[in-house]
This record gives sequence, structure tokens and C-alpha cells, in this order.
Amino acid sequence: MELVEDGVVYQDDPGTSAVMSERVSGLANSIYREFERLIGKYDEDVVKELMPLVVAVLENLDSVFAENQEHEVELELLKEDNEQLITQYEREKALRKHAEERFIEFEDIQEQEKKDLQNHMSRMESHSRQLELKIKNYADQIGRLEERESELKKEFNALHQRHTE
Repeated sequence: MELVEDGVVYQDDPGTSAVMSERVSGLANSIYREFERLIGKYDEDVVKELMPLVVAVLENLDSVFAENQEHEVELELLKEDNEQLITQYEREKALRKHAEERFIEFEDIQEQEKKDLQNHMSRMESHSRQLELKIKNYADQIGRLEERESELKKEFNALHQRHTE
């Protein structure tokens, strides 16, 4: 474990190194100072076996802290997505409600027009029956007038013949 100005550098494998986060770096600095104090007071053998364990714990803490930050970023993105989806859902819900209201209006208009057409059709049928009745009456009247004309002609012919005799 080495100290640098930006933070603590640690090595997982020989040849690879990474910089710890500020939070973990601060803990590492405190632990490092405490180890130096213990080494100065007692001896290097006191912390010799403890040092690798502490470094491993700090490395794990740093990786967990990094994962936590990634999860927080992901959570924020998911919250934004959720808000967008809720907004889209509300907008589509309002559009659907508007469409349903228009459909109901059109249905009511269509039903009213259907009733009007049925009323008009029944009036037309009634009028048609009245006209058919008038036609029948006129036909009967024409038939009676033709019979009367025929009788009058016969009577006229009979009178004409009597007159000529």
C-alpha cells in the first residue's frame, strides 16, 4: 500500500494498480497513520500480518463503494425512466379517455340519427299507405264512373234509337 496525493494506491496483482475513492482513501490514511504509530511504538512485526488483511478489507470496501455508486446511478436512471413511463401512461390514459368520450358522443349521435331515420321511415310508410288507399279509392271511383258512363251511353243509345223511330 502506497500513499499518493490523490488517494491511496493499492495493487491487486503485480503490474495493476487503481486509485481508491476519497472516502476509502481517507479511511486508508487514518489506518496507515495508526499502523505507523504502532510500528513506531512497538515494532513492525506487530502489524506485519494485519497489514495484508486491512489492505484486502479496504480494497473490498472500495469495490463495494464503487458498486454502490453504480447502483445509485442506475437507480436514478430507473427513476427517470419510471417518471417518463408514468408521464407517458398518464398522457395515453387521457388520450384514451378522450377517444372513449368521442366514441360515446358519436354513438349517441348515431343512435339519434337512427331514431330520426326510423321515425322518418315510419312517417313515409304511413304516407305511402295513405297514398295507396287514395289510389285504390280513385281506382274504385274511376271504375264506378266508367260504369256510369257505360250505363249513360246505353241509355243515350236507347233514347237515341227511340227518338229516331
